[in-house]
Amino acid sequence: MRLYLYILKEYLKYVIGTIVLTVFLFVLFDFIHKTTKYFAEFDPKSSHILQYYIFQIPGQAVQAVPIAGLLGSVICMILLSRTNEITAMRAAGMGPFKLALPLAFGGAVLSLVSLLTGEFVLPKMAKKVHYVQQVLIEGEESDEFAVGVRWIKNEQKLINFGDYDPLTKTISFMKVLEVRPNFRPISSTEASLAIYKEETKSWLLRDIKRVYFKRNGVVDRVEQLDSLNLEIPVEPKKLKKDRRKPNEMSLVELKEAIQRGETSGIDTLPYQVDFHGKIAYPFAAFVVSLIGLKFGYKSERATDTAKGVLLAFFIGISYWFFLSAGRALSLRGNLHPMISAWMPNIIILAAVFVDTWRSRKV
Repeated sequence: MRLYLYILKEYLKYVIGTIVLTVFLFVLFDFIHKTTKYFAEFDPKSSHILQYYIFQIPGQAVQAVPIAGLLGSVICMILLSRTNEITAMRAAGMGPFKLALPLAFGGAVLSLVSLLTGEFVLPKMAKKVHYVQQVLIEGEESDEFAVGVRWIKNEQKLINFGDYDPLTKTISFMKVLEVRPNFRPISSTEASLAIYKEETKSWLLRDIKRVYFKRNGVVDRVEQLDSLNLEIPVEPKKLKKDRRKPNEMSLVELKEAIQRGETSGIDTLPYQVDFHGKIAYPFAAFVVSLIGLKFGYKSERATDTAKGVLLAFFIGISYWFFLSAGRALSLRGNLHPMISAWMPNIIILAAVFVDTWRSRKV
């Protein structure tokens, strides 16, 4: 057990070091890049700049986890081999696959932490990052009407919104068109003002003109009403502009966006691609961590360090190539989003085990 913990400790040490270095380099280079033009143009406060980078740390750490798992496993096994510790462990009865167990366990822990961070921490931090950048630094309005919610389809109702005021939770204009299955109108309700009622989760319409239609589409009668309560499946918070990209949302939010899009007839393919990608990407840490497995089969004399590192980087770069290619094909509709998301993991995992099996016979 001590040997397992020793390998795991060495592995995690290099993983954490790689993540810290990656995040530091990102902040450094991004700060240098923005100093030349961006910060000079908007002249933000120092506190806003500090918040802007602090809120990005979780997202950058999640992005760095796979490369950290790759380097951590390879460097750990190479250094253990060069100091003869691998030889001693194998002499004590630890086979190559047993040597790989700490790497597999460490990779699984990284994948779980990455998945949980991406689901519960990253979406909240992404909101703060965009708020600081676009509102505090660039001076945009804090409450903007979301693009694409002017029209919403709910069952047999088409709902059109005017301008939304987040302070009073009112909409300056609302039109509800109820249609038959053949899309002939049943009724049209127009209100000059709509007020959201939190306690009943409904909208109170004011100054209403209601038009009823016959089955042939001809106007039947017209009504004028002072007020009317309507249960419309739209909450004010969903009308506000969400500055985040789809890959910065949680799985629950992406699923809701897909359902709303399908209900409203909006193309949801980008959201489906990111939904499956957010599930598959964290497991990349587990897959690439197994790349160090091949070094458990070689003694310090047989290990060609430079060749091994280059091979590891080649496998790692191949993962991102397959990931980018699969994503592009999915967005074009040529490949199912689930296949494109999991294809890199499957390919790299197969390559790792084939290479390890071949090394085992050397």
